[in-house]
Amino acid sequence: MLRWVACFLAVLAIFAGHRPAAAADTTRVAFEPARIDGYIVTVKANAFASPKWQGAGVMSAIAYPTVSFRKVGEAPKFSSPDDGIGFGLLDNKVFTAGPVFRYVGGRYDGSDKDLRGIHDARWTLESGLFADAWITPNLRARAEIRRGFREKDGFAANLGLDLVNSFNSWTVALGPRLAFGDGSYMRNHFGVTARDAALNPRVYKYRAKSGMKSVGIYASATYKFSDTWSATLHGGYDRLVRSAANSPITARLGSTNQYTVGLTLSYSFPMKGFW
Repeated sequence: MLRWVACFLAVLAIFAGHRPAAAADTTRVAFEPARIDGYIVTVKANAFASPKWQGAGVMSAIAYPTVSFRKVGEAPKFSSPDDGIGFGLLDNKVFTAGPVFRYVGGRYDGSDKDLRGIHDARWTLESGLFADAWITPNLRARAEIRRGFREKDGFAANLGLDLVNSFNSWTVALGPRLAFGDGSYMRNHFGVTARDAALNPRVYKYRAKSGMKSVGIYASATYKFSDTWSATLHGGYDRLVRSAANSPITARLGSTNQYTVGLTLSYSFPMKGFW
């Protein structure tokens, strides 16, 4: 799994180094605030529904705020709602790379009677690296590799492409997704220990293996009401595969079909420089 992602990151970096920087300008959503010194602050209210736990057949909802900053006069870059939270330390307009963070919800036996006796897969905050490359003015490739802060969390990785188009007040994007996990990650979320099987008769002992976790697709549509307000409707579908799909947790207690749907409201305003 790590070799797949490392190769993908290397290809993005090499390709971006040979791309003309001018092509990147068309990948950005138009937004021209008043020309003043300082920053544009964007506050977002995010709400989405997704599987209650990885492999679950039922969904749960969550809402949370986010905030981002950019310099006045700098057009905002496209980001998909399913991207991790990244900070571009290397950015030549075509290729961007830097640290990335992602919150991963947990699975607890007390939250669902079907899970009684099965070990908890606790929530975690994953950190790692990301890379974006604009292969064409409208086609973005992205890779993330991350690790949770607990030893059993293991490594997770995501690869994706987004075809991005803007017209009138709309920006729409659509593209495929691949997700991977190493042995620790897969055993934590999809493995069944002997103790789990003894306490829950609906499952049997199962050792999940590293590799591809899911294949899917993600789409988003953003409507810009004004220079300050916009709304994004987004959603996706992932199909668990291989070890994740064959796990008795998925096959007997959940589903291989994983859906996500969400809505984001954004408000942007200028602020004088404060650092």
